[in-house]
Amino acid sequence: MSATLQDIVALLAPTFVSGDPRTVFSGVTHDSRKVRPGYIFVAVPGEHVDGHAFIGRALEAGASAILAMGKPTGALEGVPWIVAPDTRRALGPVASLVYGNPGQDMILVGITGTNGKTTLTFLLESIFSATGAVPGVIGTITYRWGATERSAANTTPEASDLQEMLALMRDDGVTHAIMEVSSHGLHMGRLDGCDFDTGVFTNLTQDHLDYHGSMEEYFLAKSLLFTRLLPASSKTSPVAVVNGDDPYGRRLAAQMRHMPLLTYGTSQAFDVYPSSAMVNAEGIELRAETRRGPVRVISPLTGRFNVSNILAAIAVAESLGIDREAIRDGIGRVRNVPGRLERVSSAAGTVFVDYAHTPAALKNVLEALARICTGRIITVMGCGGDRDKAKRPLMGMEAAAGSDFVVVTSDNPRTEDPLSIIRQVEEGVREYGYVALDGNKEQNPLPPRSYRVIPDRREAIAWAVRALRKSDILLVAGKGHETYQEINGVRYPFDDRQVVLEELSLLSASGHGNARHAKRSGDDRETLHS
Repeated sequence: MSATLQDIVALLAPTFVSGDPRTVFSGVTHDSRKVRPGYIFVAVPGEHVDGHAFIGRALEAGASAILAMGKPTGALEGVPWIVAPDTRRALGPVASLVYGNPGQDMILVGITGTNGKTTLTFLLESIFSATGAVPGVIGTITYRWGATERSAANTTPEASDLQEMLALMRDDGVTHAIMEVSSHGLHMGRLDGCDFDTGVFTNLTQDHLDYHGSMEEYFLAKSLLFTRLLPASSKTSPVAVVNGDDPYGRRLAAQMRHMPLLTYGTSQAFDVYPSSAMVNAEGIELRAETRRGPVRVISPLTGRFNVSNILAAIAVAESLGIDREAIRDGIGRVRNVPGRLERVSSAAGTVFVDYAHTPAALKNVLEALARICTGRIITVMGCGGDRDKAKRPLMGMEAAAGSDFVVVTSDNPRTEDPLSIIRQVEEGVREYGYVALDGNKEQNPLPPRSYRVIPDRREAIAWAVRALRKSDILLVAGKGHETYQEINGVRYPFDDRQVVLEELSLLSASGHGNARHAKRSGDDRETLHS
């Protein structure tokens, strides 16, 4: 697992090279703190800092060469040096080469879209395991394979970290790698150098416009998986799997004339579709029609949106020729995706914690809960700071549309004023016709079509828990699996699931309501998923 300077020159055709062409490199990094002897340090311009400023530090750490966007000067003129016009674009291919092109040695599936990516990774991980394969996952919650599990700093790691991780997976015997592919990662070239077998497009709804600027640019970024990476793959016949129910999916599918395409959706016009489907509180039972014949699936997941996720998993399995028994068994075994409609059962009422942080995701979750709720739906929600501001009133409107009562609170304000974010969410709640309650008065029962603002997230959850009746459902939305709250750039420990358990326990201990116990079933949690 190495490459020479001559190999890299052949790959990049750089504009300037100095150093012995026989020099061997064992690693690549964009982070000067990770440099080791034998590594190439790639100086990448960033949003906040420029990697060129850290070249000296990289050399002090033992870097064997520098890949930069300009020639060396002064004391650096004797250093092995490579110049490329765009080091960010060069980072992935160079890292893949040095680490032995790991994506070529395994089945590689990339999943992009606004919603459903995480659940789909869990479904595919289970399906691949059911075939006897060894899966690895790079996603929003964790990076995991075999006995290894790491917390995920980014949905899609930087290119050099990604290629190193794929190499570790390969060396540990992973046969199938599943990746959540973010629009940021695609736009910034983090996936360059990956050899995909299958690319999946789940859907596109409003998110990340703070970065992309418009839905059109957001779509074009997502499309790069299919217009640039899949066509460049060294695999024999890479396949695009696209959600035909989504308007952006249909637009993308129309462009896929240059490669094999599998569509999925609820219509018979698509390659994978349900000829029958039953969705209730206990789960989903469906018969999916495919090109190879029908597949019958019984899943403990629920919600119409999970029908789409299951169809996507079946379509990917079809693209890889996986047998129906493994598809059925794999999907049936998935019971828990952390923070995706994760249920906390209590005699006081039922609480769900969900990651829904886009208008469409929140709408889907609330529609699923409405099908199983016999009382009121109370929603605690907010929006993150330093992110797409345009979606904030839309989130408030969806919360009001799907709930009987809304508690607007803080999410991850990051560097923004939490109250400013809350006011923008309130705009949507009020636009739907909801009226703010006086925070100084306790009103029981809660007036319908009303809301409260409680900026402190723990206090908001505690208040909503106390307001629960046995037939009610409380949804705590926005953070899901996250175990922190980011305020002024500092991450403080905060887990919605744990806070819910603590507040239910306090309610039980105080003797208020009907609460006697709270539990998370299975491995201390039960999940309906999103």
